[in-house]
Amino acid sequence: MMPMEADIMDTTMPSVKFKHINTKCRLHGTIYLALSIASLLSPYAFADIGITGTVEGESIFQEVDSEDDGTLSLTTFSITPKLNTSLETRTFSGFWSGTITHLERDKRDDSRNDTFGEYDYSARWAPFDGFILFDASGALTYQNTDSSNYLVSDFLSNADSLAKTRSNRIATSVFSNQGNWAQGFGTVSYSNVKSERSELDLGNALNNNILQFEGTLENGNQAKQFIWEVSGTYQDSDRDESVGGDYLARTVDAFIDTSFAKNWAIRLTGSHEANQISDRTDTTSSTREFNSYGAGLTYRQSANRYISVTANKSDSDVSNDDSNTYVGLDIGWALSTRTSVKGSYGRRFYGESASADITYNSKYFRTALSYSEDVTTTSQLLADFENLGVFVCPTNSTSISGCFQPNSLNYTTSADEQFVQLTTQNLSFDDSIILLKSTNFQAGYSFSRLTLAFSWRYDESDYLDEDRLRRTYAFGTSVAYQLGNYTYLNTSVDYAKVDERSSSDEINTGSTDNWNASLGLERNIGRSLTTNIDITYLKKNGDLAIGGGQFGENYTDRRITLSIIYTYQ
Repeated sequence: MMPMEADIMDTTMPSVKFKHINTKCRLHGTIYLALSIASLLSPYAFADIGITGTVEGESIFQEVDSEDDGTLSLTTFSITPKLNTSLETRTFSGFWSGTITHLERDKRDDSRNDTFGEYDYSARWAPFDGFILFDASGALTYQNTDSSNYLVSDFLSNADSLAKTRSNRIATSVFSNQGNWAQGFGTVSYSNVKSERSELDLGNALNNNILQFEGTLENGNQAKQFIWEVSGTYQDSDRDESVGGDYLARTVDAFIDTSFAKNWAIRLTGSHEANQISDRTDTTSSTREFNSYGAGLTYRQSANRYISVTANKSDSDVSNDDSNTYVGLDIGWALSTRTSVKGSYGRRFYGESASADITYNSKYFRTALSYSEDVTTTSQLLADFENLGVFVCPTNSTSISGCFQPNSLNYTTSADEQFVQLTTQNLSFDDSIILLKSTNFQAGYSFSRLTLAFSWRYDESDYLDEDRLRRTYAFGTSVAYQLGNYTYLNTSVDYAKVDERSSSDEINTGSTDNWNASLGLERNIGRSLTTNIDITYLKKNGDLAIGGGQFGENYTDRRITLSIIYTYQ
């Protein structure tokens, strides 16, 4: 024991030195380990987590004048809790919102209780900025299945024509936008859309799986003499057998501009398109294939300022479109940092084709105009929703009074924000192949106490595998005015005309005029409570009888709604 103690005493001073060195090493190692763990977990260590929610209680008093049922008086009590959760980090953004609507309705001697649960979610993960992106989105909603009830169907009116619908989509995108000579991007996505039949059993229940590929390869940053681009899409829609089998579609478009003078170039262009419905034995089972090639001139000032005009010749398996010569136009012109114009004109297998996108943004005013033509299905429209909203609203907002105009044409919403679409598409739940020609205009103004929104749209749905054509004309306006620090006046007017045409006796035809108007007063009580009184007017009038609504084909619905909303944030 004594020698051991002596050895210890003899090394006291060195041991102190080594102890100090070891402590520093341990300290540096601990710091290094902590920093390493923090770097690995940084997306979560510095996460912004948000949880908000609302609970809304309503008393709704209805008086309905129905051509079929006479005058009806209804009283409905509803309770609607809603929960919003968000997670945002340096590389990840996610959002989930869930709503439960419980209704207790009295209708003379007939009463019913209903509960509707809905949710929607979105997630985006970019582990390597500017290289790869993962997306996921989905929703459980109740969709209107009767096109004649457009704008006038909700949980109170025509609830039997609503179908519970689930949609989920996942996608992976790869970007390469730093190349000197070539750059591009590609996306692969998978979508699943399922729905139950409505109680009126209109059309078919949706059951569709969609696999999509799209990609673009183009010249890099150093290209001056040659400007080129090759883009393509592929879609495989696994549809329910009851609607005619799978739908396959592919497109390839390419061009090259060869410069011969300042701002001028010779353009060579070509395109390929094919559409096919499998498992068909009639004439519609054949692949609709359309090819074209052409040459022309391009005037280009910069990457976002160009106009191209070409003369093209078609090669199609449809005799009417084979060996036709036509003029093609491609334009992209940034008028300013606030205004952008894009458009094209040419031909596809169904004839003349065009597209356009015009956007304008100022400090107080924002507009968006789009025109598109596409071959699609109901499932694809539900799974791959395009939002052209001009207002950004918090997820817990109850009116446009809580929304704002984004200050950029390329504004990116945070996890707890969303663009609000002022209009929606009028869909039929039969999942047929549709040639959809759609024009959508939206405008928003916000300054001081006034917030104003206006929308107009025209949709033409041509069903390619049946004799059916539907046209929908719609416009709407919403106004929110701040009367005081805590008081808002909200009003809206929406109108739609739906016209169905067919030479088949098996398809219901006719037209209907639908109105939906409201006037409301909103009062904030503190930070958490909001009270509302709303007067609503709905009217449906026409001879288009598809499924028969809750109140018939012709009726007027007048409502007074008293509500109180508690907000948690």
